[in-house]
Amino acid sequence: MCGVADLDVVYVVQGSVKYPKQRSWHPERIHICQDCHGRGETPVDQWYVNHVRWTRVVGRGQLMPPTPCEYCGLRFIRNADPLLKRMTCSASCLTSLSDSRNAARGNKGSDQPCQTCGTQITTGRADSRYCSPKCRQKAYRQRSSIGSRNGR
Repeated sequence: MCGVADLDVVYVVQGSVKYPKQRSWHPERIHICQDCHGRGETPVDQWYVNHVRWTRVVGRGQLMPPTPCEYCGLRFIRNADPLLKRMTCSASCLTSLSDSRNAARGNKGSDQPCQTCGTQITTGRADSRYCSPKCRQKAYRQRSSIGSRNGR
């Protein structure tokens, strides 16, 4: 957030980001340095430069000691919360960790052709019928348009 790169330890805070040419703020988990955390609030000059604001450290309870992310290895600090089960530094690391665990367990798709486009399904569940959400949505729209033509 503050522009400091290559930190050994970061704080993971609940915040929001305002992307260019958009009106609303999008909730995200943000990495901040120890100096920004020590200030206790979003620095005003950084708010407008980076379009970022944050409210609190992720989780509930006391601060935990620095813990490495299970996926990327970045050491981060968060609050001890029994509801936060996996120790990852961001949502993207959590998704990547889940994908790698699913691949290791053998969740490699159904190896059947996609019912919409015909490509082989190599990811996801063993009973997958579509290769992507895009194909699933396309099939739904085709089914609903057929149903509306039949008077449903």
